[in-house]
Amino acid sequence: MNDKRFLPVWCAVLLLFGGPMVHAQAPVKPAPDSTMVKILFFAALREKLSENYAKAGETFEKILILEPNNAAANYEIAIVNFRQNKLLEAEIAVKKATATDPDNIWYWRMLSELYKRKGDMDALVKVFDQMIRLSPEDASFYFDRSNAFLLGGKTKEAMDGYDALEKKFGNSAMLTKARQRVSADKKGKPEVMEGAGNEEADAGQTELTAGQKLLRAGDLNGALVKFKAILEKNEQLYAAWAYTIDTEIALGLNKDAIKTAEEALSLYPSQAQLYLFLAIALINENQLNDALTNIKTAMDLSENDPALLECYGDVLFLKGNQAEALVQWKKSKSGGNNSAKLKKKIDEKNYIK
Repeated sequence: MNDKRFLPVWCAVLLLFGGPMVHAQAPVKPAPDSTMVKILFFAALREKLSENYAKAGETFEKILILEPNNAAANYEIAIVNFRQNKLLEAEIAVKKATATDPDNIWYWRMLSELYKRKGDMDALVKVFDQMIRLSPEDASFYFDRSNAFLLGGKTKEAMDGYDALEKKFGNSAMLTKARQRVSADKKGKPEVMEGAGNEEADAGQTELTAGQKLLRAGDLNGALVKFKAILEKNEQLYAAWAYTIDTEIALGLNKDAIKTAEEALSLYPSQAQLYLFLAIALINENQLNDALTNIKTAMDLSENDPALLECYGDVLFLKGNQAEALVQWKKSKSGGNNSAKLKKKIDEKNYIK
């Protein structure tokens, strides 16, 4: 996570798009103005932090006029497009970033989130291959790759992946549970796993978009109905799980959110975001010890993630360790979390729900 480029840290959680705009007719290409690139980059970041995503995207694209292969700018364009639900543009942009700088794991993380939303398990497996190449000691990537195989109906490949994981890292309770899930899928619903193709994923994505529109309109109950309907038909869309849990928390349905998060974790046992959602719901139910366990698990999976650090600080504060909570909140802020709520926590040295 010590990338020296102009990158935010996130879960989490991201994105960009921009086409190269070079004047091919010019006989001599001038050297890029590095000072101007920096000025534009920081101006775009300010717009992004203000949630003026359209303006931020325009400014990042100006960087591509000066440096068409600026991977960091493409990554940031992907982020702002992602936040505007322009998923195709985000995918195009982050692919440009990975093509320019294939050794930056954050670009691949971004691409993995997009493929999860699409339900494109074949493409997702290839992304995890790259992440394993870059971080071969991170067991979560091996879990996620096998899980992508499983959700794509490739149970043999999933089991082979778990065997390889055990050979490298040894056995664990999580690995045993994952294998049991593969066996259950083989016995109980092979036709569902094998039949979950692109047509089903596309239908789920259409319903997901409809649910997102309801969220933006403030209709949380309507959105929740949409997200749950997706999961009844297809468990492959990770985003449907994430939106369901997040919406349940927003509606104050914390007990439901806890149950949904646990179900999602049976499918996605190494997703830090799910442990974060579960921790938040547990905090709201005043189950602080369980919340602490889950947020620590999330932090093990995604080290130094600002959202996780803030939640960790929340749990510590509520358990009576105000001094250490403030330390974690400040770490979250320095890591790129610029939310108004976090700033108020730090300024007032107090937990704010």
